[in-house]
Amino acid sequence: MDLQERINNYHNTFPKYSKLLINNNCIEGIWVMGNNYRTKSNLYGAYPHGYLKRIESLFPLIKNKTLHLFSGSLPDSDDYDKVDFNNGIDAHTMSNKLENNFYKLIYSDPPYSIEDCDHYGCCMIKRNIVFKECYKIMEKDGILIWLDQVLPNYKKIEWDIIGRIGMVKSTNHRFRVITIFKKK
Repeated sequence: MDLQERINNYHNTFPKYSKLLINNNCIEGIWVMGNNYRTKSNLYGAYPHGYLKRIESLFPLIKNKTLHLFSGSLPDSDDYDKVDFNNGIDAHTMSNKLENNFYKLIYSDPPYSIEDCDHYGCCMIKRNIVFKECYKIMEKDGILIWLDQVLPNYKKIEWDIIGRIGMVKSTNHRFRVITIFKKK
């Protein structure tokens, strides 16, 4: 599916939401998620309400080839794998336990700050190391969707950015960016 087809699917699924566009072979836009604070988890930092439905309309889950990284709020499933400090796999060394060059799609929502880590009861991640680990376990042309407050260090010879979507829940919430990478 090319980028325009992905955007068309998003617009058909969410016709009343802000429009996405393609600029220089990159999906761009802004998502205002609204002030619905309900999530399916009591875990601090769970995906914002509606986020997964939106991102999956652009990049649908690929059964048995999708990884949710930093995914403690998601239920276990036979359709995807999970890596989180709660399941005993360390994202900094996950390529030692997970098959290399395997995943076609990774959704990632790491802790954004030390304060967030205090809520989770974990240490702050080293984004550059986790990003290298994602590269190892990702297939060529695989997609990494990285939700964060910062753009992680990455090598342009290894990844292309094919999407940037700004995201805010509502008033008094931090602004995040969804950066979508494609492995070369």
